[in-house]
Amino acid sequence: MAGDRATLATAALVVAVAVIGLFAGRWDMAVYTLSFWHYLVYALAFLWRRITPERFQRDAILLRTISLVALAGVCLAILPNLFSLVVMAAGFSLNVAAYRALGTDRTYYGVELTALPPERTTAFPYSLTAHPMLIGNMLGYGAPLLDAGFRAEWWPLAALHALLNLAIILMEAHGRQSRRLGTLVPLLGLAAGSLLLLIAFSDVWPFALASVLCIVAFGALLFRRYATPAGPGDT
Repeated sequence: MAGDRATLATAALVVAVAVIGLFAGRWDMAVYTLSFWHYLVYALAFLWRRITPERFQRDAILLRTISLVALAGVCLAILPNLFSLVVMAAGFSLNVAAYRALGTDRTYYGVELTALPPERTTAFPYSLTAHPMLIGNMLGYGAPLLDAGFRAEWWPLAALHALLNLAIILMEAHGRQSRRLGTLVPLLGLAAGSLLLLIAFSDVWPFALASVLCIVAFGALLFRRYATPAGPGDT
């Protein structure tokens, strides 16, 4: 049931943000509001380590899918050049290859959440780099910057994705379980995202404020979900 409630809350967020963007006449505001939630659940899962693997996998896959759909919508509107699309495909293909080499459980913090024994994977693409999945994401999300039209209108979207993937690399390489950081990092991230949204869309500030209220409500739901120890039978 908890998983159903989370899915319904995510659907409600998407609908609310889309409606706000429609009435504001700013679909770009909806894109920015919906594009970065999967990074928050990665941080919450890694730093708190209380969520069940099933819940985390479901959340991460759903929220990343929403992010990719938003990016696809932007690309369909802009139609980036062929070279940028090839680089994008290569980046996300690297991500998929890393996922296949690592497996579902280890991809979604199986060592941290279920105490799987640490294991060094040397299969491609881990034979090339320790973080092919996140590097593939940086390539995939950043590739449209190779197109001048995309770069002129949407460079903050790609830049934020690249920076947040880099932050996840640093977290995984040097981070540890920490309730303090598990509280501080999400709060700072939500506050920074809300402030940037208000600044960027100050010309339609009532609608931007409504989007921020959606961010606060959904962020609070995620924080409670990840900081509360899972009960017996929770999936």
